[in-house]
Amino acid sequence: MPSWLLQHFLNPGFVMAGTALIAAPIIIHLINRLRFRRVRFAAMEFLLASQQRNRRRVLIEQLILLLLRILLVLGLMLLIARLILDPSQLSVFRGARTHHMVLLDDSGSMRDRIGDTTAFGEGVSVIKKLVAEGSRRPGTQIFTLVLLSNPEQPVFSQRDVSDSFVAELDTKLENLRPSHRALSLVDGLTAARTLFGDKEDVGAIKHLHVLSDFRQRDWQDQKAMSSAAEVLDAAGVTLNFVKTVEQRHANLAVTDLSGDLQVAAAGVPVRLRVTVKNFSEQAATEVRLSVHQDGQKLPMTLTFDKIEAGESVEREFDLVFETPKKHDVRVSLEGDPLSEDNSRLLALETSAVHKVLIVDGDPSGDEGSYVVDALAADPRITGFAPQIETVDYLRRRPIDEFQAIYLLNVADLPADALDPLEKYVTAGGGLAWFVGPSIKTAFYNESLFKEGQGLFPVPLDTAPRDLPIVEDSGPDLVLASHPIFRVFEGQENPYLDVTRVAKFFPAAASWPRDDQARGDGVQTIATLRNRQPLMFHHRFGKGNVITCLTTCGPAWNNWAKYASYVVLQLELQKHIARSDRQLERRLAGEPIVLSLNPSEFTDMIDIVVPDPAGERTIRLQAAPDAGTSGREPKADGREPLSQTPAPQLRLTATFRDTDLPGLYRVRLLDLNQVPFERWITYNFPADESDLSLATTELIRKQLGEKIRVSIQEPGEFSWIAGRDIGSEVRDALLLLLAVLLIAEQFMAYRLSYHHKPIPSAR
Repeated sequence: MPSWLLQHFLNPGFVMAGTALIAAPIIIHLINRLRFRRVRFAAMEFLLASQQRNRRRVLIEQLILLLLRILLVLGLMLLIARLILDPSQLSVFRGARTHHMVLLDDSGSMRDRIGDTTAFGEGVSVIKKLVAEGSRRPGTQIFTLVLLSNPEQPVFSQRDVSDSFVAELDTKLENLRPSHRALSLVDGLTAARTLFGDKEDVGAIKHLHVLSDFRQRDWQDQKAMSSAAEVLDAAGVTLNFVKTVEQRHANLAVTDLSGDLQVAAAGVPVRLRVTVKNFSEQAATEVRLSVHQDGQKLPMTLTFDKIEAGESVEREFDLVFETPKKHDVRVSLEGDPLSEDNSRLLALETSAVHKVLIVDGDPSGDEGSYVVDALAADPRITGFAPQIETVDYLRRRPIDEFQAIYLLNVADLPADALDPLEKYVTAGGGLAWFVGPSIKTAFYNESLFKEGQGLFPVPLDTAPRDLPIVEDSGPDLVLASHPIFRVFEGQENPYLDVTRVAKFFPAAASWPRDDQARGDGVQTIATLRNRQPLMFHHRFGKGNVITCLTTCGPAWNNWAKYASYVVLQLELQKHIARSDRQLERRLAGEPIVLSLNPSEFTDMIDIVVPDPAGERTIRLQAAPDAGTSGREPKADGREPLSQTPAPQLRLTATFRDTDLPGLYRVRLLDLNQVPFERWITYNFPADESDLSLATTELIRKQLGEKIRVSIQEPGEFSWIAGRDIGSEVRDALLLLLAVLLIAEQFMAYRLSYHHKPIPSAR
């Protein structure tokens, strides 16, 4: 049956039969025209001539009579089928068998508080009202409940609505809670179409009720949303969007907590950064953050005097961790309507010291000593332990233990030294190049640059070049915006003015100077006053590489003579220090996937998860997975430093119950029963903090004019019980039928033959 019949008639089954009855008056009319046999005789000639003059009038009157009788049949059909002019106001419950599917949004923003309840709680109330109304029509209503967080697995699937089901549903709804995740309405609509088509259709009428807060961010991808809705509409599914939030609430959120974690050392201040965003339409003042370290609240408060509407503000602060182990830090705001985004958790591991390898190409020189003095003049403050070695060290000793490696004035590298260096940087290690008079440009261009595929970012010219001294020429250096140049920031920086470069190695003349034109990922971060490039940053695998085309010591420049040199080297080290060993940070809901080598670990896994009532431990047993291939993860789950092929047999396990933000600890046992613990922090997604609402006009615009959808405002429930919206039409139809009957009788009387008695003669 066409969907438009289902929408515009309460009793659509009578429409087709009633329409067919229109043929009755037409047939009767035709029979009346054919039932007399024409016989011509002289006495009729005069009558025929008179009829010829009135024929057009009689034909029009007969057609009017026929039309009136057709309209009478149509009017009776519309009255019996119960015509509805405005189906958007129609109750979703009718006499026909109907399948109601409810898609309940349980994303993080549905935790937005509305008085004593939440946006999710409002959605639950709508479901209860919907099912309670359906239970009044037993045997006709089918119900399916789908959560947006798991649309492929309905909570209830195609259940008959009855009093017993209402009680079962109430119990289930009492235990439902919204997630802490960012979810997509498009995924929910797509899954709903699949669920409607998975089984044989249980009813001629199909409704999809989408219960959501309908945030503005959900309607940015107009094409995807419109396509998903169009597929449902084409399948005959009636879309009904039900809003659960009436107005946007002011909201502050901690959107980021990070810092210089890669260089965190015991007893050394660690610089952390926290970002707070104002997701409101008005400025927020006197915003205060409390700080917790290892579960203990610290006697410090971070204060933001003012955060403008829609703006983010970043604040840096230092914490000291006395012991070399894993630690956690939490920052928290005061409560607001969405309290789940008011805190942020960070886990980090501090080392006793961070080892830095310095390879000096001139053992008789003192280039390396300047780096040592900058990084470890006072190890209690910096946390670095630099170590000066020759090129041979790369050949005979493992270098995986170092946070970063400096190569100073290195002439060339033998193959057995270059290979481990490339693997080290590819896996995430940091590298800093400083040239000097000893380097061999042919080796650098052929073996290190490798036409843009090697560790060195640029091809070099054949020989170094002097930078002539020019009076009143301004600073020798022109610096780009880059983290390692923080010390030089400012309009009048004395360090930049006094820094001089006397000699440098120019890049080859054929090498394009425009970073964007090359498109090779190499960023020029410093140039000389003669516009020759001097310093570069690029990625090699997972590692960061900083290259400087002058010396590290005072041979070719005077950097090392000023205090800014120390800060520059510390910032450079923070930037290139390997970050692949930081503790993992994820968003709520992302699964924990483990792949273990059975020759190293047992198959028993304990996962300690956060819980409002306290931590709880869940035990998993890893199962063999012979299909695993690729590189073998390290014992702590991170990427390896080499391309060693994985064994054919792996032990795998997946843990998906990670919706609650907090610290998750994965405990493993090696074959010697030695425990290993891996920390993963989960936080609330910042996208869910934006509580801007999508207007009804925006929703309709994004769906397009072709999509038929009803949009219910918060607190409006007439669409569930409906109202007697057919009464006005019924009264109008009765009045119209009365008028048609009177007109039909008048025309029938007028066109029929009436014998008039002849008056008797007196």
